[in-house]
Amino acid sequence: MVKTVSFACLILGTLLQAVELPKHQPTPGGIIVKKVLAKHKLSAFHDQKRLMVLKGDKPDEYYVIGGIHLNQNADKPYIIDLSSAEAIKHYTVTLKDKAYQKQYITLKNRQHVSPNQKNLQRIHSEKKRSLAALGHYSSKKFDSLVLIKPLDVPLSDDYGKRRYFNNQPRKPHSGVDLAAPEGTPIKAPLAGEIVELGNFFFNGNVVYIDHGLGLVTMYCHLSEIDVKKGQLGNFSQQQYGRSQAV
Repeated sequence: MVKTVSFACLILGTLLQAVELPKHQPTPGGIIVKKVLAKHKLSAFHDQKRLMVLKGDKPDEYYVIGGIHLNQNADKPYIIDLSSAEAIKHYTVTLKDKAYQKQYITLKNRQHVSPNQKNLQRIHSEKKRSLAALGHYSSKKFDSLVLIKPLDVPLSDDYGKRRYFNNQPRKPHSGVDLAAPEGTPIKAPLAGEIVELGNFFFNGNVVYIDHGLGLVTMYCHLSEIDVKKGQLGNFSQQQYGRSQAV
C-alpha cells in the first residue's frame, strides 16, 4: 500500500501562464486561492509559514495559494500576510466548516496506540525530520500544479477521515491510500529532488520529494525505497519505490 500526501508551501514570482490553478476550497483540509493586485513581486505568509505565490497573466496580478490544516478551526479566519516593496498588507479569508467521515481502526500492535518512552523518542525525532522535509523550499520551477497518480489504481481510502485507534482519537488521515500488489513500482507526480527518506515508526518506509518552489509530496508504507537522499530525477517517469502489500 502506498499513501500519498501533497503539501503546497511556497512559490515566488512564477509565471502562471499554462499552470492550472487548484480549486478554491476554504475549508479545514482545503486550499486557499486568493487573487491579489500588486505592482511589485510578493511574498505571502500564514502563521509565519510561506505560501505559494504565482504571477498571473495580467499586469499586477498575483495568485496566493495556501493549504489549510485539517485541524484548522473553521470559526477562526485564515489570515494571509503579504509583503512587497509597496507595503505589508493583511487579507482575511472566511472559512466554511466541513464534515469528514469517522473511521474506527483496531490495531493489534498497542505501541501504535500508546507508545512507550523509547518509541516516543523515536517518534519525536522522526516528526522533526518530517516537518523539515515538508517545509523544504527550493528555487526550482515547475510547469504544472496537476499531479499524476503514483499508481494507476482506485483509491482504497480517502483524505481527511477522523481516525480512532482502538477507540482513541488520533490525527486525521492526511493523505490518500492507493492499494496495489506488493512490489508494484511507484512513480511520483512530478520531477523533483529526494529531500528525506527512511523507515519511520508510524509510516514505514517513507520518501519525501521536493518538486520545486515549495511543492513537496510524501509517500508512505513502501515495501522498498529505490532512491537516495539528494537524488534528482524525473520521478514521474522513474520509479522511487515499490508498494507494500495490503
